Amino acid sequence: MRIRETLRRLGGLPFLGWALAGLGLLALAVVLSGCGRPQSYVHPTVDLSYIGRVAVVPLKNLTQEKNTEFKVMNVVVTELLRRGLEVVEYGEVSKVLQGEGHGREEGSISKSVAENAGRRLGVQAFVTGAVHEYGFTQSGGNSYPEVTVSLKLIDAKSLAILWEATHTVKGTTVLDRLLGIDKKSPSDLCQEVVEELFDSLFGSRRKGL
Repeated sequence: MRIRETLRRLGGLPFLGWALAGLGLLALAVVLSGCGRPQSYVHPTVDLSYIGRVAVVPLKNLTQEKNTEFKVMNVVVTELLRRGLEVVEYGEVSKVLQGEGHGREEGSISKSVAENAGRRLGVQAFVTGAVHEYGFTQSGGNSYPEVTVSLKLIDAKSLAILWEATHTVKGTTVLDRLLGIDKKSPSDLCQEVVEELFDSLFGSRRKGL
């Protein structure tokens, strides 16, 4: 009886229609605002538990912004350490790769270089990849931050791809616009992208803090 009385005071069915429409719009916004999961592949027959020490190969920068590969690499290294892996210092990796003739081939590594460099660095795998988007994208007169990163985990001896994943996160969603939520920065999105990329490999089992 109280519900009927409230509806009668607020205009009855017209108010109910507007309320249901608002709830429907909010539900749609929630659905549309959800970030997709990374597109990933994990080698079906490999036990990754043998990997304890890795080296991160210089990432390939496919964006228009300079030095974004180094920003992403720092986040990648930090996340690997959080997962309990040992990561070779970047300067040592660069020196060994150059000594093996790697040159400036960012984002990839040849079999001959991987075998020798892997032995010298004492690693079981290399992390390679590329930064596809990092910054702000224009759409309909508005701009929003967007970060897209792809990563691979490559066995140092066989050069087999153990894991490969790509992920995109945008900082402004439908729900954000409705609720007036501030945009995230590209650096915030980068942390989110890298964390969710490695979630597709390790899940939450090997996280540190």
